[in-house]
Amino acid sequence: MHPFELTTDLETDNPDIDGRHRALFGIANQILFSTELGQNPARFQRAVAALVSLLEYHFASEELAMSQYGYLRWRFHAAFHDHVLGEARNIAERLERDGQIEPARDAIFFLLEDWVVYHVARADRELAEHLREQAAESAARLPEIGPLKHAGKLSANFDERLLAVP
Repeated sequence: MHPFELTTDLETDNPDIDGRHRALFGIANQILFSTELGQNPARFQRAVAALVSLLEYHFASEELAMSQYGYLRWRFHAAFHDHVLGEARNIAERLERDGQIEPARDAIFFLLEDWVVYHVARADRELAEHLREQAAESAARLPEIGPLKHAGKLSANFDERLLAVP
């Protein structure tokens, strides 16, 4: 396993997309490599739930931008989002059911590796280019869809440090 990082070949030059990718990579790296999380099953489960919630938020925001800016490849783009979210939710459910951390780590790594290779590196860059073209001189921003704190399965005692980018 290797850490995820937003390298120049993955950057989209859209500050919202790149910022969210950094946050997603940051929490993924904590899930994959933190010994502290690995020793605390409840906190590990919360971190995985936070990752799923952040994916939901990011994907919903991208999909709203695709609609607002008339992105023609939205069906293909959104279908990959649906695939990733479905798999991420399945991982979180299995983890909640059986509590096994190492299989969850492996599954998260391979899911995110596929997402990075098959989606971030190409589809998100194409979306960002479309947003740049449509926005002309102003920066095309992803719409805010509500506070992250209210996304998905985040609990009231959500630990914001889980999203800190190292």
